[in-house]
Amino acid sequence: MERNLPLPSDTVKVADGGNRCQNIGLWLDKYLTLNEKWELTQDTKQRKKVFELEQQQKLREILNFLKQRHKALLHWYRQRGFEVRQFEAKPAWRFVVGLGAAHVLETSITLHRIFGLPIIPASGLKGAARAYAQLIEGKSENDQEFIAIFGTTKQTGKIVFLDALPTQPPKFTLDIMNPHFPDYYRTKGKEAPSDWQSPKPVFFLTVSEINYLFAIAARTNDANDLLLTAEKWLKGALRELGIGAKTSANYGYWDV
Repeated sequence: MERNLPLPSDTVKVADGGNRCQNIGLWLDKYLTLNEKWELTQDTKQRKKVFELEQQQKLREILNFLKQRHKALLHWYRQRGFEVRQFEAKPAWRFVVGLGAAHVLETSITLHRIFGLPIIPASGLKGAARAYAQLIEGKSENDQEFIAIFGTTKQTGKIVFLDALPTQPPKFTLDIMNPHFPDYYRTKGKEAPSDWQSPKPVFFLTVSEINYLFAIAARTNDANDLLLTAEKWLKGALRELGIGAKTSANYGYWDV
């Protein structure tokens, strides 16, 4: 299938017009198709290529490579006497991380930079657990256990949070936002919201249905006892606070 791509002609030729691309992240970054006027096509806006790639066996192979890398990393910690805690959880409905990141499609999603699969970054999980400890458990920033787990600007925390990975090929679902006053938002309030403005639907990807693997590890030998507390706070955050975008609309909550 021939596509208009905003890339050098020799790159398009080597990539066979994008047909050779089987990495979801690479496709969303480099191989968005354009029409004759060099505008994004409706197929591109609705991420139809993502759903084609979702069905391919290659995606399972890519996932297996990512899982092997994750397993090797946990083995590295255990070899050095550092304990590791793992658990699986499933989104109660849908979730999306990185929705507001800058992207030509207006909405984004956090994907692994190499493997192109939807992950939950370790930094987000650590932040969610930290928020749970403060908001729900009532911990202060001066609490010694809190400092030991999360660290400070001058001290490294003793618990390592790892990226959460899908345990199966991801199941994507296309969702939609439909702002009714696009001119109001585009001009940052300079144009008044009015009934004659036409809604402009904005599509975005979400992930649903599949289990994710979460893991944390002790950074030092004397931190092993902190793992249970960190795991409790992380599970509580996933269950009660949610992770990612649109938690007020019930996205991002997990069955733990």
